[in-house]
Amino acid sequence: LTDGDEIRGGDTRFRVRIETTDHGLDTSTDPRWIPVSPGSKSPDDSRIATDDEELKLPLSDLSSKKELEEQPKFIGDYEIIEELGRGGMGIVYKARHQQNGRIDAVKTITPAVAASEVIVARFLREVGILRRLKHPNIVEFREFGHAHGKLYLAMEYISGTNASSLRKRAGGKLPIAVAAEITCQALDALAYAHENGFIHRDIKPRNLMVFRRNKGIVVKVADFGLARIYQNSPMSGLSFTGEIAGTSGYISPEQVTNFRDADPLADQYAMGATLYHLITGAKIYDFPANLARQLLMILQDEPIHIKTRLASVPDELAAVIHKALSRNPADRFVSAREMCLAIQPYRMIAEETISEPVISPEEPPPLVL
Repeated sequence: LTDGDEIRGGDTRFRVRIETTDHGLDTSTDPRWIPVSPGSKSPDDSRIATDDEELKLPLSDLSSKKELEEQPKFIGDYEIIEELGRGGMGIVYKARHQQNGRIDAVKTITPAVAASEVIVARFLREVGILRRLKHPNIVEFREFGHAHGKLYLAMEYISGTNASSLRKRAGGKLPIAVAAEITCQALDALAYAHENGFIHRDIKPRNLMVFRRNKGIVVKVADFGLARIYQNSPMSGLSFTGEIAGTSGYISPEQVTNFRDADPLADQYAMGATLYHLITGAKIYDFPANLARQLLMILQDEPIHIKTRLASVPDELAAVIHKALSRNPADRFVSAREMCLAIQPYRMIAEETISEPVISPEEPPPLVL
């Protein structure tokens, strides 16, 4: 896409505008915040890395290709133990705090475009606000900083897995009781956050961490609000397609038309799409490969009815899911709490336990935040 291009679909029309701006901030760049690919001739050649590409290290950290592949020994006050996973924004490590010995999950983010110290400081200040979120079903944010040209965010370490991995491990579908339990715990977290002025904006199975406790499970919502803060930062370099690619199975219609802004009802839609996926193993649409067509489908078409995917889904639960998936936000539940109450009858009962193939405490934790 280039400046002035137009995408049309039905009555919907997108016009592309590409511009540069200093966002009212000091645009003098510090070399530590310029990401450069090996062999690049100029910082202008840098671009955002996709999920399938290698994350680029900043210029000051590049001395050889071998160094690019090596795991760091220390990040800030943390000693790196092992890599846990890689996500769209960076790499997550298991790490030990050198002062208090606490084990945390440390996410590193290499800025996608050049950023001044002012921009970096603003990003860290806004991330710091997330420490106000204190709920048993939310991954706790602990420390923030920057070192060696990378931003790092230390979070509560969860020795478990995520809902996406659970679904795959269970043969592609989760039992309704397990999926409903995961959903309700996540909705409890969302209700608390919404009531305190926070919106997640990136709910999906991979952001729901799950671990065993006694005979049941505990769910913790990860990356709360982080996506929005990074999207709004000039150093993200995110485009419209760069942000939505990979999450189109859970994004609400209103986020397609205004992807930087969303309200609590967008989280509810994503939660409905997540429950649908966990139960059936399928997305709410049969998406084509082309992203533009995916977006038009979200805007124009109704989700495929869940009973078409899995006829055994109770009619009442199907109605709850499709109410959350209403394309008009006004037709959804009033709140996350109301949605949770509607799902309550389908949750795990006290006597139920999770079968070993679904979640095993002996398996290594494939954690990706």
